Amino acid sequence: MNEEEAREAYFELRVIEEQMKQLQHQIAQLESQISEFETALSSLKELEGKDEEEAFVPVSSGIYAKARISDTKKFIVSIGAGVAVEKSPDETAKIIEKQLAEMRQYREQMIKGLQLLGARAEEIEKKVAEEQG
Repeated sequence: MNEEEAREAYFELRVIEEQMKQLQHQIAQLESQISEFETALSSLKELEGKDEEEAFVPVSSGIYAKARISDTKKFIVSIGAGVAVEKSPDETAKIIEKQLAEMRQYREQMIKGLQLLGARAEEIEKKVAEEQG
């Protein structure tokens, strides 16, 4: 391996390393979103069949206000672009479950991408080691 090829291999490894860091960060963010949606689904199921429920509503990070949920048969669900619609608990649960499935599928795709990048990095490192050895 000549000097130019070694430089290219080193550069490619740095690019792969950066891509892997970005993917790891995105996976961590997605894991956080998945956790939030799982909590929402769990909370929704806890409200099922109850007429009224006391809850803590987040005001800011770590700050909550005590509130009473007076109607557990209807939920307001954002559908994007600043639009929200009223949905039943079952409809709301289905929306959350669909979003969870999509996020989990996307997470798996990102993990596969991360594995491919890792394999490529190993391949380059092995080639460089063989050429230098």
